[in-house]
Amino acid sequence: MSVSDARAALPAVELSARWRTLALLVPLLLLDGLVFLVPMGYLLRLSFAERTSGGAFVESSWSLAGYEYVVETPLVHEIFAFTLGFAVLVTALAVAIGVTYAYAVWLASGPWRTVLLGGAICSLFTTVVVKLFAVVLVFSPRGVLNEFLTGVGALSDPVLLVDNLAGAVIAQLYIVVPYAILTVYAVLTTLDDSLVEAAQDLGANRPAVFREVVLPHVRPGVAVAAIISFTWSVGAYPAPLLVGSGSEQTTAILVSQLLLTEFDWPAAAALSVITVAVVLTTLLAGLWRLDDGGEILE
Repeated sequence: MSVSDARAALPAVELSARWRTLALLVPLLLLDGLVFLVPMGYLLRLSFAERTSGGAFVESSWSLAGYEYVVETPLVHEIFAFTLGFAVLVTALAVAIGVTYAYAVWLASGPWRTVLLGGAICSLFTTVVVKLFAVVLVFSPRGVLNEFLTGVGALSDPVLLVDNLAGAVIAQLYIVVPYAILTVYAVLTTLDDSLVEAAQDLGANRPAVFREVVLPHVRPGVAVAAIISFTWSVGAYPAPLLVGSGSEQTTAILVSQLLLTEFDWPAAAALSVITVAVVLTTLLAGLWRLDDGGEILE
């Protein structure tokens, strides 16, 4: 009996498409369980531990003290409100910059498109510390921008753009804008050029084409860019800490202080759980606005 005959004699085991898909998803589900569900489960359990001044937390205890701290402490309310406002501001600016830049890339051709797109992609290969150092070099009172503006006479004195809210926002934009650009551009590449040409043939100028044709088409990309920018900014830590002043405290900075300085792990865990809940709620709301075809529901 030949090998082919032996193979033909074996019963054929055919998996349905549903089971094949499930088999492919198993490694991803296991990875998600190990790197997300297990740590989040421990974080959730830690948030219900008893607070103590003699250590990080009371072993095997159950308490709502961590959540009571979050609810009853005015400073936490102020920091949480600032974090949400900071995230909304960064998200709005990131989406506006991302849409404008992506549209410019789409309009460009040849080497200009490569240069513009390469600039956004290369930024992703730069570490956060290098990006924040670049912010300081460019926007500090003796940085490149101020030196140029004062040199040409546009400014009489340098403008303080670091060590304040402006610096924290600019630094966070350095982090999230490349993702917004690429997300919007990925959707924009699916736009049929004939639609733009038809609008122009009917008398629409460039701003009208952008408003009536381009923007409706890229709404799914805008939604995803907004979700990414908001979730990253809610958990902003290095940008407000290193480029902002001491007043620009976010929940991530407060969690770090509770963990490493005050050793109040239940309170830090409770604040972290609430922050993650806000992020997941935003994500689910954004996904709910998207139907199966990728269009935003009206």
